Amino acid sequence: MPLRDLWLGASLLLILVGLASGQGTLAVMGVLLLLAGGAARIWQRLALERVTYQRIFPETRAFVGEKLSFTVRLTNRKPLPLPWLEVRELFPQDVPPQDVRVVAAPTTRSVYVTKSTALSWYERLTWHFELQCQKRGYYRVGPAHISSSDIFGLFPAERQETEVQNIVVFPKTVPVPDIGLPSQRPFGERRGGSRIYQDPLRIAGLRDYEPGDSMRRIDWKATARRGTLQSRVYEPSSTLQMLIAINLTTFEQTWAGYDPILLERMVTMAASLATYANEESHSVGLLANCSFPEADRPIKIAAGRHPQHLPRILEALATIGPFMISSIEDLLQKELHSLPLGTTVVLVTALLPESLLATLARIRAVGHQVIVLSVRDEEPTQVLKGIPILSVGTYMQRFEMEQTYGS
Repeated sequence: MPLRDLWLGASLLLILVGLASGQGTLAVMGVLLLLAGGAARIWQRLALERVTYQRIFPETRAFVGEKLSFTVRLTNRKPLPLPWLEVRELFPQDVPPQDVRVVAAPTTRSVYVTKSTALSWYERLTWHFELQCQKRGYYRVGPAHISSSDIFGLFPAERQETEVQNIVVFPKTVPVPDIGLPSQRPFGERRGGSRIYQDPLRIAGLRDYEPGDSMRRIDWKATARRGTLQSRVYEPSSTLQMLIAINLTTFEQTWAGYDPILLERMVTMAASLATYANEESHSVGLLANCSFPEADRPIKIAAGRHPQHLPRILEALATIGPFMISSIEDLLQKELHSLPLGTTVVLVTALLPESLLATLARIRAVGHQVIVLSVRDEEPTQVLKGIPILSVGTYMQRFEMEQTYGS
């Protein structure tokens, strides 16, 4: 048993022996030991009281290759000084802190960073960290473990912080127009086309109200001026909606695992398409046959074009892993009847089984445009009437080599 656990018994024994034998020195030593041990115990109990630990992240999202800076603020809000204090923080291995020593942690793909200091009464200490975002993903920083002790170092005090910080590393993107899509605007023109597809954000003019017009069409200012109900006329549009679908299957046999290169190609291409669509003012959505972290539903984001829609899609893509919860053809079949008329479906895939080809043909048959992007190096051999099947594998290889060896 450590000496620190015997201090009370030892001090009482010294006092009793000293008093019984008339040895005042022993009794004094026992009293001093009792006082020192009691003070140390009280110090230990108060050591981490009113000690606060804060992480301050100005930004919690970044792209691969960027850095995230944050600050740790450690404050002792009491008159009792801390001669020694240690903080051990848990970091993801793929987003390690820079310029500090790290050690492997028991948790999978995690590392520890340990820093020690002393805090006087009412002192605040600030540490600055910089995280290198090496790989896309959804990560967690923390929790932190704080240790201290009494002034003699006899009795340790420990506390586990419960607060953690989630950070998202977006996937990298590549220029979409350079991959050989069939036209400069592969998803159609924003203006022109059939009047059946109309863009409510582009007003072409006004006309008299007709029975059956939606109340949203009525221009109340023009109605007040003219004295009769006036309906807005919108410009036609052939590509108001785009759905990016990702088939995460990389091997025909699911028990064979997955190909990490093909998986990353699909995520990168989907992120690039979403960014391109956003820049072209398309309304874009996402569908993938895997689930969000700690959820059991497939990744599905309805089409939209508000300012925060693209970050939401990129955040979902950052979380994509190799574990599928459904086939992409089943998900597309469920979405078929809810897709707005004229939606362009862009499928990013490594495999094209017959069941998926049949689903794509049904989507095309009901009037939607379908484009297939294969991320394999080989040219696809399948042919679908009215559906272009394009290979982007060789194109993606160039960016993979630039990332590995430098441009």
